[in-house]
Amino acid sequence: MFTEVVKNSMRVALVLSQKSFRRAIRGKIFIVFLLFAIIMIFASLLFESLTFTAKLKIIKDVGLTGISIFSGLICIFLSGEAIVGEVERKNVYILFSKPVSKASFIIGSFLGIVWTTLLALLISGIAFLMLVYLKQGYIEPQLLLTIGFSGMEIIVITSIGVMFSSFSSSATVATLLCFSVYILGHLNPQLALLARSIHNKSIKELISITRFILPNLDYFNLREKIARGYHIDPFTTGKIIIYTFIYSGIMLTLAYLFFRKREL
Repeated sequence: MFTEVVKNSMRVALVLSQKSFRRAIRGKIFIVFLLFAIIMIFASLLFESLTFTAKLKIIKDVGLTGISIFSGLICIFLSGEAIVGEVERKNVYILFSKPVSKASFIIGSFLGIVWTTLLALLISGIAFLMLVYLKQGYIEPQLLLTIGFSGMEIIVITSIGVMFSSFSSSATVATLLCFSVYILGHLNPQLALLARSIHNKSIKELISITRFILPNLDYFNLREKIARGYHIDPFTTGKIIIYTFIYSGIMLTLAYLFFRKREL
């Protein structure tokens, strides 16, 4: 009985995710940020006057940075309005008049945004890898790994945006909150350095708690490590994959709990 309920819930969530995906890829946010990512990738060709080695490094740095930033912005903007947007458009009243649970709605919205952003990541990633191949004749496996880690970062950011959207009063508020966490998440290592330089015990503990709550998005930033020749071992990769699913799972659970208490 329980297994059947879970299967039905996941079936409904997948149907909702497909609708969310189709709506998102037709939206301006997806198209505009994807175009910006591709433009930024090919803008790296402007450094033709540099030496071959320096030019290749800039192409890789600029391309990977553009992919990461604009993929992040796509999932921030889409997830920020995922739940609250449906409430504002009153679509939830139609959905919940059918056999659709709030858990299925949360998961479906999350998956739809993840698929949309991963599509943008795939398209921009292919454009980037084609450019690298044309310039040097081969593609390093580390570049594929870097793009893959950007995909895991997308999962975490989307779950955070859905969580904020589940209780926020407007899509703008949820988007700003998610964007703030995105910035602070990338500054997580710097917060650790700040904590070590502060002697006040209360402030040091506050920073430590903040670091624990915030996602450590520096885990997913392999650009500098790969540029310095660091080898990413399977243990590190596995640890980050586990971190991705645990953190996003916690955020989605909170999103469900917040949305369940929300008056519709």
